[in-house]
Amino acid sequence: MSSDPVDPSKKRFMVSIFEVQQEIAFGEEFSGRYSKSVVMSDGTTRTVELTPVVRNGQLVVEFKDTGGCTYIGTAPRGTGTTINGKLMVSVIDVDDIEAARAEWRSQQPVSPTPSPDTSLLSMLDFVPPGFVQGIEILNDNTTPMKFVQDALSTHAGLDPEDAKSTMLAVHTRGGALVPMSSLDEARKVAALVTAEAAQRGYPLACRPVSVGS
Repeated sequence: MSSDPVDPSKKRFMVSIFEVQQEIAFGEEFSGRYSKSVVMSDGTTRTVELTPVVRNGQLVVEFKDTGGCTYIGTAPRGTGTTINGKLMVSVIDVDDIEAARAEWRSQQPVSPTPSPDTSLLSMLDFVPPGFVQGIEILNDNTTPMKFVQDALSTHAGLDPEDAKSTMLAVHTRGGALVPMSSLDEARKVAALVTAEAAQRGYPLACRPVSVGS
């Protein structure tokens, strides 16, 4: 862990300013210093000045509002809010929020992405009881889950709940086999899903398969 002092002028923040009757600013990013003159709903003008500083060993944001001065802390979740009369100012420490998001993503389970030539028929755990023919769908890191769910509903005729559960199986296990009444139907469905995926730039692997072929 580094013990080097934080340079407040190099930190990135995002500010949102609200009044009871209106939204004045939303998500404006700044570093070093922020200044904005705002017109209140009663016609008066106030000047908001924000400056990151270290105070009592803590990084805070100095808030000046037309003569008044206070401090906004952003610990522990990277956000801080203060209210002065009808004016509310919210500050987000962008670096802290991004670091928290990166940590959260690193703790999420990795979704398996088999190679496009993987055959689920050779893996007994993937073959549904009584499976004869159908489509094989493999997971990848690009195709959105909603697209897979919608494609299963639209082209494979699955009801919304079955389409969702199959999509989740593809995402969490790496792929799924969907039974079809005939190989011709499987070919048709796979072609439609693949064509729509390609049209949208998704590399989704969906193909017809049958036992013994």
